[in-house]
Amino acid sequence: MAIVWWTKKQSSLEKIYMNLNKPKLNNKVVLFRLLAATQKAGLWIRDSLKGIKKAETHPWVKKILKDTIEQINEWVWFADALWKYDDFFSNSEIELIKSSEQMWKLPETLESMSIELEKMQIIKSKIKSAMMYPSIVILVSIAAVILLLLKVIPGIIQFFPANLELPWITQFVISASNYLQTNYIIIFLILIWIPILYTFLYTKILPFKIFIDKLILKAPVIWPLIKTFYRYRFSKLLWDFYNSWISPLNSLTQIAKIFSNYHYKKKVMDVKKDLEVWLEMADSFEGSWLFNPILIQIIWIWEKTGNIWEVLIKMADFYRNEVDTEVDWLTKMIEPILMVCVSGVIWAIVASIFLPMVDLIWSFSSS
Repeated sequence: MAIVWWTKKQSSLEKIYMNLNKPKLNNKVVLFRLLAATQKAGLWIRDSLKGIKKAETHPWVKKILKDTIEQINEWVWFADALWKYDDFFSNSEIELIKSSEQMWKLPETLESMSIELEKMQIIKSKIKSAMMYPSIVILVSIAAVILLLLKVIPGIIQFFPANLELPWITQFVISASNYLQTNYIIIFLILIWIPILYTFLYTKILPFKIFIDKLILKAPVIWPLIKTFYRYRFSKLLWDFYNSWISPLNSLTQIAKIFSNYHYKKKVMDVKKDLEVWLEMADSFEGSWLFNPILIQIIWIWEKTGNIWEVLIKMADFYRNEVDTEVDWLTKMIEPILMVCVSGVIWAIVASIFLPMVDLIWSFSSS
């Protein structure tokens, strides 16, 4: 342990640089895949790492492999050597590797982890793809509205007579245009500081994080996807940890560390506290709005029969398919909702311009 502590202390400056050139998720997937294949072939872990290092092209992955080999040469366990790079390898991954090393199940665990990472990569890619089009449309719409308020509206207003009674929507657009022209620098600075302030509040102010995390779980359209995703992660992680013979208490601790949503994290820790006083896991989950009755029933059956392996992995696959379905549904729902919102903004601006013109034309034709 002294060796591990020393190497972690020495890597503090390296981590700052590494965060700027951090390997991608795909690099980790390939690394685990190759390690699993070489381990199944019967190579010792050090020889596996040496072989992978020769073909590796990413400079930081190559450095990680080199440093890990040096630590293993000093009789440090593979999992313990990875703690130096705990900003690249998650706590759960290291814990699974550590347990599998002791149980002589490292190849199976590495292969399972690589498959899981690939699935997570696909889910993230789908979500990013689903959000790409709406993001571009929103940014272009905002830019167009700002251009209209700054350049077009002031020029059109000059043609309206001073005694003309303007509709309320026109008055609103004119007020917005005047305010934007007067305070555009302040508004620009506010827009820059909003994400910075949000990040600070979310990471440092617990009540704010609690509020936002609950708001996300209650948000229309996206809340089914969020809940299903966490149920999938819980089922799969619980199976992974139990399959590696990690105790229920340690498993729940690791799962709580992985979960970013406060309410899911707190619920898992509450279940752990109940287990510490010999309560059953299913009873602790009972009535929770975060986990559906099907999963709770599966846990109850496991606690009564002691057989959870096959059922739990099937539940994880079920939730995984549900995540795919809900991502596809969300993609289809976002476009019409976005079109309605953009159309509403465009209608408001067009109406603010043409309604006074219609009144002018009507007054001229009447006279």
